[in-house]
Amino acid sequence: MKEKVIKFIEKHKMLAMGDKVLVAVSGGPDSICLLHILYSLRELYNIELLVIHINHLLRGKEADQEEEYVRDLSREWNIPFYGFKKDIKSLSKLKGISIEEVGREVRYNLFFKMKASHQVNKIALGQHGDDNAETIIMRLLRGTGPEGLAGIPPYREDGIIRPLLACSREEIEEYCRNNKLFPKIDKSNLEPIYFRNKIRLEVLPYLEQYNNNLKRNLQNLSEIVGEQQDYIKGEMDKLWKDNIHKEMEDIKIDISWINNLSNFEQKEMLRRSIERVKGNLKDIEYKHIQLILEKLREDNNTIWEIDLPNNIKIERQYNKLLVREGKSKDRKDFYYPLVIEGKTLIPEINGEFNLYLVEREDVDIIKSSPTRGYFDIQKIEGPIFVRNRIPGDKFKPSGNLGTKKLKDFFIDKKIPREQRDTIPLVVGENGIIWVTGYRVDERYIVDEKTKTILIIEFNNKGGKPIAQRHKEDINRSGCSSKKN
Repeated sequence: MKEKVIKFIEKHKMLAMGDKVLVAVSGGPDSICLLHILYSLRELYNIELLVIHINHLLRGKEADQEEEYVRDLSREWNIPFYGFKKDIKSLSKLKGISIEEVGREVRYNLFFKMKASHQVNKIALGQHGDDNAETIIMRLLRGTGPEGLAGIPPYREDGIIRPLLACSREEIEEYCRNNKLFPKIDKSNLEPIYFRNKIRLEVLPYLEQYNNNLKRNLQNLSEIVGEQQDYIKGEMDKLWKDNIHKEMEDIKIDISWINNLSNFEQKEMLRRSIERVKGNLKDIEYKHIQLILEKLREDNNTIWEIDLPNNIKIERQYNKLLVREGKSKDRKDFYYPLVIEGKTLIPEINGEFNLYLVEREDVDIIKSSPTRGYFDIQKIEGPIFVRNRIPGDKFKPSGNLGTKKLKDFFIDKKIPREQRDTIPLVVGENGIIWVTGYRVDERYIVDEKTKTILIIEFNNKGGKPIAQRHKEDINRSGCSSKKN
């Protein structure tokens, strides 16, 4: 099996000499097998390994035992270990999305934080061929296009690699037995309580009664469609780059040009335009793209507008098609001074801020959350206010190098545009101190010289969570330490 993995790595150019690879290890058969194989390849590729383990705090002692197992194994193999505990159940309730979805968000968020902070080149995940088959079936049942049939990509431009994708679950389990590896078994995977589990435990076994090569066939389909999609993407990238114009935050398309494209090319250009403006394609369905194309083909009105979900507006202005963000109809501006050692109500967002001071020596653990931030009071100049965003806002996100436009930060976090005006910004004389729920400014973090800490708490009083926090960023206080 090791040779099979090496061939797959070489085929997709997953590793380069001298790569620094972050390996996500849960403690199950897939990730333990992945870690063992990469450990055995470290000299062949001259790679450096790091292990990341995330305890979701969902299974009590069982999860703690898995964490300890991965920690011990990393120590035995002399691989740096980074463990994180995240209360996924609470975050799921806070954000109003499923445990599966929030768990994935948290994992990937941490992966890329580690990638940035530890100069990692690749992030290795343990998905295998059976996972890919399950994913394709899930997408077929939910409804998908050709890109969905490509399944799980073996390699992504952001550094994600999946070396085991050509292997089956059975091969992985056999590898663990042959190499005297003793992975932990997550018993929740054996219960049909989640959609993916139902596919694995019920749907696939039923379909395999009619073709016991189903998983292999789906894997072949995935590879064929994936290669086709890679080629198509390259061609569409060229088409986009040569013909689509961006003016400020709007996308402008020449109507005579797009009308001469094939139906497929038209849809791709429209989807890309919407994605550039919105940051994603969430809630944009086939019917929305079809509506735009039908209006373009009518050609009997020189000016019209179409409102799409999430505040996206499509406008025809004579011979140009504009894709832009619509003006927020319900934006409520707010600007309030915050009182230290007191509470401040923000009625526009149905929230409340509570600020108080503590001495550094009285704090055992400093760990920020979406609703609590820790700051060095001596670094903050002037009075402290809370407001929503204004044009030109910038700050220095903790953990990042340099200054970032708030608009770009929101885009990176994939926060829907219509929700960005509701995110409270704690500001001082020199700008943003805290993008509440997401990131503190590097200039105000607690460090070893801090004497007095300002704790700022935000309480959402029954309204929607802050911007629904599509990408939570809960551990960016810039400090996560214990008192000596």
